[in-house]
Amino acid sequence: MFTILFIVLCPYCLVQIKKQFYEHKVHNYLIEEIKYTEGDIQSIECQWYLGGLPNYSVDVIFTDEPDVVYIYFVHHKEHIGQFEHYTIYGKTLPPEQLKHYKPYDY
Repeated sequence: MFTILFIVLCPYCLVQIKKQFYEHKVHNYLIEEIKYTEGDIQSIECQWYLGGLPNYSVDVIFTDEPDVVYIYFVHHKEHIGQFEHYTIYGKTLPPEQLKHYKPYDY
């Protein structure tokens, strides 16, 4: 019984740990490198996609732009970048209408 429970819970726990890791990495990137304050960030939430590339992405919403979700990813655990954005209504706005548009520089 314990073995079955372990086999079922282990992958779930691994995903949750990785999600927290990526949320933390993006949070530190925004605060330490981009110089946002805690008050600038409304929410940070990591998403996991089974079979997606990337498998993990981090959605960031800023307090002064609550209708826009900026999507960040952590490439090789060191390079962090913004690679997409959309409104909560499903629209993509042109970059000149966005306050926090900083695309990843490959």
